[in-house]
This record gives sequence, C-alpha cells and structure tokens, in this order.
Amino acid sequence: MLIDFAITNFRSIKERQLYSLQPIAKVKELPENICTGSEFQLLKSMIIYGRNGSGKSNLLKAFKALHYLLEKSATFKTGDEIPAYEPFLLDIDTAKKPIEFEINFYAQDGLRYNYYISYDQNTVLRESLFYYPGRKKAKLFSRDWNKSIEVSEIIESSYKKVEEGLYPNQLFLSKVGTEKINALIPPYSFLKNQLSTHVAHHTHYDDTLINTFIKIMRESKNDVVIAGVNKLLSVADIGIKGIRVKENKEEDFKFPDTIDKEVRNKIFRNLQYQIRTKHNLYKDGEKIDEIEFSIEEESTGTKKLLAFGSVIIEALREGKVLVIDELDKSLHPVLTRALIKVFNNQKTNPNNAQLIFASHDVSLLTNEIFRRDQITFCDKSNTGASNYYSLGDIKGIRKEISYEKYYLKGEFGGTPVIHEYELDFNITNTNNN
Repeated sequence: MLIDFAITNFRSIKERQLYSLQPIAKVKELPENICTGSEFQLLKSMIIYGRNGSGKSNLLKAFKALHYLLEKSATFKTGDEIPAYEPFLLDIDTAKKPIEFEINFYAQDGLRYNYYISYDQNTVLRESLFYYPGRKKAKLFSRDWNKSIEVSEIIESSYKKVEEGLYPNQLFLSKVGTEKINALIPPYSFLKNQLSTHVAHHTHYDDTLINTFIKIMRESKNDVVIAGVNKLLSVADIGIKGIRVKENKEEDFKFPDTIDKEVRNKIFRNLQYQIRTKHNLYKDGEKIDEIEFSIEEESTGTKKLLAFGSVIIEALREGKVLVIDELDKSLHPVLTRALIKVFNNQKTNPNNAQLIFASHDVSLLTNEIFRRDQITFCDKSNTGASNYYSLGDIKGIRKEISYEKYYLKGEFGGTPVIHEYELDFNITNTNNN
C-alpha cells in the first residue's frame, strides 16, 4: 500500500511536492474510505483536478518513471542516457539538476519501506532503501555515486556480485529482477508489480489499451478477471453480452515465403491472442443467436471500459496501487462513479487496493464519493511550476458544501481563468467575389 510519494525537479514539478495518502486528522467524514490496519490508516482512492497544462498528468508520470526505472534500468548498457531524466526546464538552475523520488509504502510482507533515488541524465547519484522491522527505521542499503554500497548484515553475503556488475546508470534495486537478494524481493516486487501505472497520451493509445487487456486476460491464473469483466459489461449496459479470448495457432497464418522466420514469430506473438466480444443476433426483434466482433471494432469507450475494467479487477484481487490518467475519459459519469465506489467499499475491496487518477469531470467532485482529503488540486505558479494541495488543507471548507459549485467558481484554485469576451476570433468573409 502506498503511504506517500515525494517528487523533486521532474517535468513541471520544480520544488519538492509530497503526494500523501495519509488521512488528515481533522477530516472525519466517510470513514469507510480509509484502509485501516494495526500499523496504518491510508486512503483508498484519490482524485486529482486542475486546469489543462497544470501538471496533473506529470504527477502520474512520475509514478510511471519510477516504475520504468525499477523495471528497465537493469538492462541499460554502459554509457546509455537515462530516458526518464526530464527535469524542470523553465529555470536555468534546475535544467541540469538531478531528479529526486522518495516513496514510502507497505510491501506484501507487511513491512514499511522507504526508497529514495536521485539521478541525472547519465548517472544514479544516490539510492537508498530503509525499512521498519520494528518501530525504528533500519538501513537495507545506501549508495552514493563513486562510492561503495553500504549494506545491512542481512544482505551482506549476496550483494557483492550485483555491485560489481552495476553500471552508473542502473538502479541497484532493479538488479533484483535477475539477481536474487531475498531481503530486497518484497520492496522490489511492490514497486515493479504492485504499483500498476497506466499513463499514456499518444495516437496508439487504443492499441495500448487492447494489448493491456489481452495481457491480463492471457496471464489470468483463474476465471476471476474474466468473470469480473463480464459482470462489468452487464452492469454497464453497452450491448456486449460477454467476451472470449481466442487463441490462434501458428498454422492459422499464411505468411509469404519472402518473410523471414524472426518477423513471422513477431507477428504471431502479437496476434496469438485476440479478444472477441459477443453480441445478440436478432430477427424480427427476437434473439436467434450470438455474433462475435473483434475488439478493434468496438468504440473507444468500450475499449477503455474493457481495459480499465480488467486492470481494476486485477488491482482489487491483488491489492495493487492503480494509477490511471483520465479514468473517466470516454466513460459515462455514472459508470465512472460506480468504479470509484468499488475501491471505497470494504466488501468489494477486501485487499486494500488503492486508486489514484486525474479527472476533469466535476460531477465526481462530490462529498457523496470523496472525503475532503481524497481530493487533490493542481495549480501552476507564475513561473510555470506545479503545486499540489488537498481540499482538506484549505481552511474553512465544510464537508456539507457543494464541492463542484465552489470549484467551478474558482474558490479552490486549479481552474482556468477564461475571459469569454476575449474569444472574439474576428472571423470575417474576406472573399470579395
């Protein structure tokens, strides 16, 4: 479970910004929206609002960058630049300074961990991992550029080989993916597997969603995800009666002789599994059969529902931290609201999964769904730096007021200042004929 995440000098984030899922003491409403354990109290969901370009997505991309470095940096070659180095560029002093991430979390072993990294374009300058075997903080390892790694006794016998093969642009913790160090597996597994990030903005996003959905369907160990998605489709009332994962055989494909084996294998891997959606077939208003369509033939909203529905069900089943940008885009507000409530409900979220997402949908900004400390606003300073703050931090805000109304009036910040009278585009007909 995620406790908090601090970000410094990443994209539009200049100064250190702490994004916390710890409840604010003075906020008492909706206690069911809190995960409670013997050692913790943490929020089950968080929504982020802000005007276009304010930095909502950059906060989520910081999660993605950390996840990427944990998963991929072990494969970086010597001399490679670190792709996730994207500092704040609107200030000369920060344009070449390191990026810093610090994350606190509970791994699946029940222990609390603190992980910190600092890196520039070519080098991991500092990396450390601490944990709490009791009430006191203890070191697992710490590493500074051009110095030997300091380690605790519990990993002393197994770290040396990893250190000797570590390049300056690689994270030590990332190496746990290929070099077994037992004490580091729980924090590594949390950051790589339990932190589930889905943040993308490009022309192939629909394909990314489909591939995500297919991957989850293919790797599902039982029918829980498929059954859950079918139930979601039924509740969503979009006309799809079910889904089927079709597995193609290599002999189903007829490749020209001019295509070499490596290219054939790549094409086959991409098309080996296909998702088919089931629809009722009618005659004279009566159902007579079922007909199947490829998922590519479905609408963007349906693709998003299937993809996000599958990652949500997977997160609920495995107690993941799910980070999604624009969960509500292309989905009906009523459906989005229902998906959020699934996380806030102990019955449907028994494994303490957490949901973090950004939105422009102000209909979700209501005290029926969220506590004040579950609502984050993002705004930019006059120098272009993003700042994040909770509704629960704003003094004088009562839980009974209309959050939507006050937000649209600009009372909370994070809204664009638009002077409609300036939208005079002076469109005239210049054709004299």
